[in-house]
Amino acid sequence: MNKLIQTESFFFATKEDLETLKNKDHARLLTISDSHGNYKIFLKIILRYGPGCDALIFCGDGTGDLMQIIEQAKSDEEIKNALPPVIAFVRGNGDSTIYPDRQILTANHRNFFITHGHEQGVYFGFEQLAMTASYSQCSVGVYGHTHISRIDHLSDMTLVNPGSISRPRGGDSAGFAIITVEKKFIDTAFIKISNPYTDTPEFKVM
Repeated sequence: MNKLIQTESFFFATKEDLETLKNKDHARLLTISDSHGNYKIFLKIILRYGPGCDALIFCGDGTGDLMQIIEQAKSDEEIKNALPPVIAFVRGNGDSTIYPDRQILTANHRNFFITHGHEQGVYFGFEQLAMTASYSQCSVGVYGHTHISRIDHLSDMTLVNPGSISRPRGGDSAGFAIITVEKKFIDTAFIKISNPYTDTPEFKVM
């Protein structure tokens, strides 16, 4: 459950919950990007997968959808209880500039660099993203923007794109990811969505 308290760094989390995530031996991160106005599928994902995760990461282009969910959670106990205790989010190129363009989240003593990816030119390669994440003392970079789910390893850097939950590209299906953070490794499961604009979407782990 998220207590809906926003920090100065724009996380929705208490200091205690951030510290718990930092030291948690086994952490699950629900990772979503590029909802582009599809609030309904975003909410369905939260209700189904949020209770089993320790944090929600949103990589932008749809922060309005996330804010709508958070606002609704203030009066809806089911949504509030489904939201993971830590929420980290960044703005995309289509979002308001009042939100941060990058965040660093620590889970199980591993630093995650979170950004949308447009400023790092991810359509043309991942070297700039990997370099920026490395300079920020992060070993994992999480991004969106391309609407294509993928995982890449560049030297000691792992880069994860969860894809888009509403507008996939390049032959990809709509989807998101759950990143499991263990002491010595991370594991990424991609969940694909059939019929993301209907009332009866189907989810399949790939």
